[in-house]
Amino acid sequence: MKERSSWLWAYLSVSFIWGFSFLFMKVGLESFSPFQVAFLRISLGALVLSLVLALRRTKLPRERALWKHTFVSGLLLNALPFSLYCYGEQRVSSSLAGILNAATPLFTVIIAPLMIASEKPSRRRVFGLGISFIGVITVFGVWSGGISGDITGALLCMGAPLCYGIGSSYVRRNISNKTGILEQSVMQLVAASLLLLPLEIIFYEAPHDLALSPILAILSLGILGSGLANLMMNIVYRDAGPTIASTVTYVIPIISTTAGVLILNESVAFHEIIGAAVIIGGLLLTQQRAKRAAKAA
Repeated sequence: MKERSSWLWAYLSVSFIWGFSFLFMKVGLESFSPFQVAFLRISLGALVLSLVLALRRTKLPRERALWKHTFVSGLLLNALPFSLYCYGEQRVSSSLAGILNAATPLFTVIIAPLMIASEKPSRRRVFGLGISFIGVITVFGVWSGGISGDITGALLCMGAPLCYGIGSSYVRRNISNKTGILEQSVMQLVAASLLLLPLEIIFYEAPHDLALSPILAILSLGILGSGLANLMMNIVYRDAGPTIASTVTYVIPIISTTAGVLILNESVAFHEIIGAAVIIGGLLLTQQRAKRAAKAA
């Protein structure tokens, strides 16, 4: 691991950009349809990263097998989760969507052993998963009649972390070490754009009540959220390592909730905040052994 000063700025930038992405989606939905928000975000991100590759004179791999896997990962890590979040945020607050995003490592820890032979759950990991699951139940407030919003919207948002968990495990099994992280990001965004394009054409809706705020939100989602944030995440992975990089997920709910409450005047139920803290606490338990192993190495 390099000096903290070499990656901390990138870590904080990624945390803020992805934390604000839930607010940007909410604002973008004021004028654009869910498919449009997802498609424009992914397409703009693909354009930004493609320009970076062009400036570096880096070419994308052409292997058909790799591209086939990339289309699957693009579906699971970009096209589907972004669409689910956009449809979900039509029904629930951006704050709640950001809180539910904290379940991403939970699904990853559950699914990874099912897809990767070397991933074997320990007792500590199983215990941590149990705590995190209690946190999810707490967020949904099952004892009090539900969350502060529409249950369908919350379930749609919950589907996105599930996609991330499956997608990240799929990438580790089929794509990792076959291409660079930046090239992999570009390929996934290009594939996701191509997957969403037919749906955008079929279900096209003209933007309504078009204003500056939704346009700026879409530009921020694409250029910052799917473009520059991926570049900065590469810096965190390179200089700080994957263990530190994975903790970005724990910071995002704090930023998304703060942004939603202060800027959009959203309300957050007390049990949703407690549930998010319990989820993160359980996930920290599941990673404790991995962190010790990393230090020992």
